[in-house]
Amino acid sequence: MDRTKRFFEKLRDEPESGEEVAQSQAILDAIHYIESTGQQGALAVFQEHVEANAPPYVVAAFDTREAAEAWLASHPHPPDPANVLIANEYHDVVYDRETNIRRLPRNRALKWYLAELQEKESPVAVASFETREAADAWWRAQPESARRAWVRVGGQPYLAAYYLNIHHRALFPLSAANGH
Repeated sequence: MDRTKRFFEKLRDEPESGEEVAQSQAILDAIHYIESTGQQGALAVFQEHVEANAPPYVVAAFDTREAAEAWLASHPHPPDPANVLIANEYHDVVYDRETNIRRLPRNRALKWYLAELQEKESPVAVASFETREAADAWWRAQPESARRAWVRVGGQPYLAAYYLNIHHRALFPLSAANGH
């Protein structure tokens, strides 16, 4: 991060416009915040996630809507905006600090991601399974370094995803890109 800081400090100190000063300072403030709050590791995990072209980042995963609602209700400052998984379906975290409104509406982030991924690469399966349970067991046994992989379940392509930040594994049918 030191090289990044030096770059933006130089840009801030030798600006071509007044707007560059403000933009560079905002980036430097964000870097300072990350360093001051000990978030370098979390940032590195996020960067790995993005570089792996993994599914949209999530901050938490819950088996049930009730568990997600309880988390949201008890969270002193819910992350907003953010994605969470509820039963492996994407939801937005919506929190209005002024009114204390807290919601978890479904979102289409996974649908859009899968549609874009399908355009960029052919889903070549690294393994095939007759049942979802067998695929889940195999995926849970894989090393943490695999952020995503294609598998076939009952002849259908699925994306296996691993979220290192929350140590969660999920299988998503490619048909979700079509809203199924």
